[in-house]
Amino acid sequence: MKTFSLLFACVLFAAPAAQAQKANDAVEIEHSGTWYPGKILQAEGDRFFITYDGWSETWNEWVGRDRIRGYSASAPADDAPANTGKFQVGDRVEVEYGMLPAAGRIVYVGENKYEVEFDNKPWGKKWYTEKQIKKL
Repeated sequence: MKTFSLLFACVLFAAPAAQAQKANDAVEIEHSGTWYPGKILQAEGDRFFITYDGWSETWNEWVGRDRIRGYSASAPADDAPANTGKFQVGDRVEVEYGMLPAAGRIVYVGENKYEVEFDNKPWGKKWYTEKQIKKL
């Protein structure tokens, strides 16, 4: 019976390791006791550089396997659900950055929000609602 229990425990804990964890895999990430949706940007062994959905890239971080769960490969672009919003990935837009108008492009479409990458590279990316964006 002990052999069975030990074998069962090994299989149970080894199962997540058998699944692929690679760039663009959708995962949940534990931060301060709460699980947040995100994705893997880079994988190196048992370490993963992740981004949190809806949060700025300043929150991106390296985490261990113990802080990610729900491994599932992202769907290819052709299988992505149709965006019913006003903007699509790749659209050229203008948003307010601080108090200045800033040009950029939509790089990610979330639920009721859009991630904009600014033409001024040091500004990086930021999330906006549809009401905050004007198409160029």
